[in-house]
Amino acid sequence: MKLALKNRLNKGSTNMNLINDLKLNYKLLYLAITVILTLTLISCGSKETSDSQTISDESDSVLQTDTAREPLSFEIGQAMESKRDRFALLFLSNGNLIAAGGKEVGMQAQSGNFNRTVEIFDPVTNQWTFTGEMKEERMSPVLFELPGGNVMVIGGLSGARDPLISTEILDSNTGTFSMGPEMIRSHNEMGAVTLNDGRFMVIGGSSYDEDAGFQVALSKETEIFDPESGTWTEAAPMSERRANHSVLILNDGRVIVIGGGKTDGPYLKSIEIYDPNTNTWEFGAEMTKGRVAHTATILSDGNVLVVGGKGKLTLAEIYDPNTDTWALAGETNKSRGHHAALLLADGSVLVTGGIGYLTEAELFDPNTSTWNVVGSLNTGRIRPAVTRLSDGRVLIMAGVGKDGMLASVEVYQD
Repeated sequence: MKLALKNRLNKGSTNMNLINDLKLNYKLLYLAITVILTLTLISCGSKETSDSQTISDESDSVLQTDTAREPLSFEIGQAMESKRDRFALLFLSNGNLIAAGGKEVGMQAQSGNFNRTVEIFDPVTNQWTFTGEMKEERMSPVLFELPGGNVMVIGGLSGARDPLISTEILDSNTGTFSMGPEMIRSHNEMGAVTLNDGRFMVIGGSSYDEDAGFQVALSKETEIFDPESGTWTEAAPMSERRANHSVLILNDGRVIVIGGGKTDGPYLKSIEIYDPNTNTWEFGAEMTKGRVAHTATILSDGNVLVVGGKGKLTLAEIYDPNTDTWALAGETNKSRGHHAALLLADGSVLVTGGIGYLTEAELFDPNTSTWNVVGSLNTGRIRPAVTRLSDGRVLIMAGVGKDGMLASVEVYQD
């Protein structure tokens, strides 16, 4: 009896030990599963974070939008008569616009058909109208209004792909062209500016070396046209050879030349300043970045805002000609090159278009040195032309769209 009871007790103890062992094993199994699930979730979370970071690195940053003002509205305007890229545009003293030359067909820089047509925009009738055709096809010419209202078309690249030495004069009364006085040398992709005394200056660009018999991509030569004598005179050369640079007349009458270089590099950081009174050049302080296909805009205070350029640049800079110093001016939300910039009536600067067929329009506030996206163009475009009419309308014209050259125009009421 005692032995049987002892055996039952031993058996019960063994069963209890088995139960305890099973409970322990279940606890260990539960703990193991919990650890595995936790590690799996951490791993998944890390992968998700990594993937999100990769997407963020490959995409543009969040656009800074100005919520304090109404978005700018860009309306479809009256289209030009001809598609144009790399054309010349001039605001005339009678309030009209004139557009000349450019490229009509062909996406590559020197391919396709160049244009010899010229058209006039009348803001009163809101119409573009063809006037006479030039004697030569011209891409990237420049325009100068002569006393009396005639217009001179200068240089550029010919249909034969040679820099041009010739000029042509449009008779504003008859709408016909005649050949004008030749420059001293050919100029394409040059800078040009009207001096305060009424003379017209052409600066650098690609040229044709008559002595060597071949084109040079960059030149430092400059020349000045005097409308009173009707002649070109050689001016002092720059220190550096330049093409695709920007040129402005400063408030004190000096000429500033900014950046430039070959389209595939290198790009110049340097600036040079010309004094028409002494016919001399001097270097100014260098920019932070070398720039080609950038814009330069005179601000209301006389300083110069430089924006963008090839190489996906977002950093903007402001030059003070009184102190010969540069200051950083924020970063655009989109990298810009081959874009357009225009000073508005309130002192802000509107930037539109650019490489990538950008539609986003940005506004620079000089009081805060900040950039904000303020609206969208209807058509993304590279190398648009932009101007502000006397009635406050801002016209953004032509250039290159995803499907080729554009004739379309967009209008913003400033």
